[in-house]
Amino acid sequence: MTTDLSPTSSLETKSARRLLRLLREGAAPEAYQALLDACPAGERPCLGPLVDDALHVRAQLEERRRREDELAALYETAGDLSSLRDLEAVLQAIVRRARALLGTDVAYLMLHDAQRDDNYVRVTDGIRTDAFKRARLAMGAGLGGLVAKTAVPYNTSDYLNDQRFEHTVDDIVRPEGLIAIQGVPLKLGQKVIGVLFSANRSARPFCDHEVALLVSLANHAAIAIENATLFQEVQRAVDDLTEANGVIQAHSTSVEQAAALHERLTSIVLHGGGMADVAQNLAEVLGGSILVLDPGGRVMAAAGTDPVVERAQAGGALPEGSPAARAVHEACVLSAESRHTRRIPGAGTGASACATPIMAGTEVLGSLALVRGRLDASDVRSLERAALVTALMLLSERSVAEAEHRLRGEILEDLLGAPHRDLEGLRRRAALMGLDLARPHTVLAARCRGGGHRRAVADAATAFAGQVKGLAGEYRGDVIVLLPGDHAPAATARSLAGHLSRTVGDPVTVGGTAAAEGVDALVAAHREAAQCLGVLLALHRDGDGASPDELGIYGLLFSQAGREELHRFARRVIGPVLDYDERRGGELVRTLLSYFACDASLTRTAADLFVHVNTLYQRIDRVTALLGPEWRHGDHALQVHLALKVHSVLTAA
Repeated sequence: MTTDLSPTSSLETKSARRLLRLLREGAAPEAYQALLDACPAGERPCLGPLVDDALHVRAQLEERRRREDELAALYETAGDLSSLRDLEAVLQAIVRRARALLGTDVAYLMLHDAQRDDNYVRVTDGIRTDAFKRARLAMGAGLGGLVAKTAVPYNTSDYLNDQRFEHTVDDIVRPEGLIAIQGVPLKLGQKVIGVLFSANRSARPFCDHEVALLVSLANHAAIAIENATLFQEVQRAVDDLTEANGVIQAHSTSVEQAAALHERLTSIVLHGGGMADVAQNLAEVLGGSILVLDPGGRVMAAAGTDPVVERAQAGGALPEGSPAARAVHEACVLSAESRHTRRIPGAGTGASACATPIMAGTEVLGSLALVRGRLDASDVRSLERAALVTALMLLSERSVAEAEHRLRGEILEDLLGAPHRDLEGLRRRAALMGLDLARPHTVLAARCRGGGHRRAVADAATAFAGQVKGLAGEYRGDVIVLLPGDHAPAATARSLAGHLSRTVGDPVTVGGTAAAEGVDALVAAHREAAQCLGVLLALHRDGDGASPDELGIYGLLFSQAGREELHRFARRVIGPVLDYDERRGGELVRTLLSYFACDASLTRTAADLFVHVNTLYQRIDRVTALLGPEWRHGDHALQVHLALKVHSVLTAA
């Protein structure tokens, strides 16, 4: 075998060794060019082809390393994505990986909206403007819409000037500063579920391997999205099954509780129980404290050991001091206003409150409240069922009360309305109502000015009379109370007036007469009580109670003189003033009443009438012209004052 030891062969061998060293060291392309430039001119023709071959080998090695790095990154990405179960985390990981793998300024992902048949930006990485993050693309519009419609990757190095796309979102892309954009489809089989983008804010073209890399990432991403979606659906199904199981168990417990409660409440109704029995049984079954309130918030019944309930029962209404009391009060108020059950958490107060309205059709009869440390849905349902039974009981009590109210009115009508054709029948029917006409009775007449609150006054008077087994009812616009026995009429009238006024919230005036025995005496006593009531109202003593003996001269006059005689007296003394006011619509009578009430002080009278003192002087001069100068002095002043009072009583009665 012959060995070639020519100078040319030796030169190639040395150059090859140098080039291999550069390849091994991973030298930059400039190092190869420097080696070629450093060799003698005569050696360059021989060394040039070797350098070209070495650079080609270097490029292949670089491409292989790049591919290995990309495959390693894709493998790592696929592993990361497969480990994620939360869809939001998967989507965020996809755009972060896309941006990192391709080294772009931004990456973002659009998903397909099947209902609107368009695509919307779902997640972004590197995007700055909010408008871009909310962008939507119609199918076929823009680069993304084209990718979604054709399922083919597209890229551009100058998006705003690229005429291949329908430019519908340039006003969103331009503020973001994106120039070079590429998008690839996210596909599950043949179905495009979205588009994955990478983009730069400079005119940098995307080469084929970058497109291929983004396509590979999109394929992994589509699978990861499907897995995460399926996992979430399975998790939701498991959660739904767990919740359904909890609901079934709670429903079973609720049914058992409801059955026990229904049995107890039914027994209460059948045995004629009342609100107190309902409250006690509810407290035992539900394990809390119960309040039954009327529409005004007053306690009708209560049971339980909660301090708020005990204070409400003692005070007759809900207290408002403690946080727990405010929670109960708020729940009751909200349930009554909205006509729906309301729950108010304890918020650290130790007691939660649940209240439901007691309804009869559209009418609110009151509210039913449960106070307990912790409340659940079964408690609410049980409370609502109890509210139905409570409504039936209240309606039944109302029906009974209305029947009794009618009977009391009929008895009073027959008793006080003369003549009495069937006295024996009247006595028998009165006895059925607990009224013994053979016994003496104190008679009281009550009225709220203007006739307001008549039914409420009658109900409150019935409760008052019931304490001594008396009778109360409506008769000719007044509420009449018959109390068996000889009660002090003045004190009893004041006591009844105070009770009725507090109950209805407005002044209720009461006139009372001494005890009377027998039907005719009761009729006469009622007449005196009603007359006393009329005088009290005429004297503006609203909310007061009195007997005729306490009315002084007014009581004496009205008990012994006829009305016609009193009219003549008033007309004789102050007739010109009355005529003047009637013709002119004047204020002379009111001015004189104020004048005497203010002890003839002109300054106080002007202030009481809210008029200027000069105006008052003019009115006084007019009275003097009508009645004469002596009306302000001595006995004449007494006569005028008395006539004014008589006129006021007669016109008001």
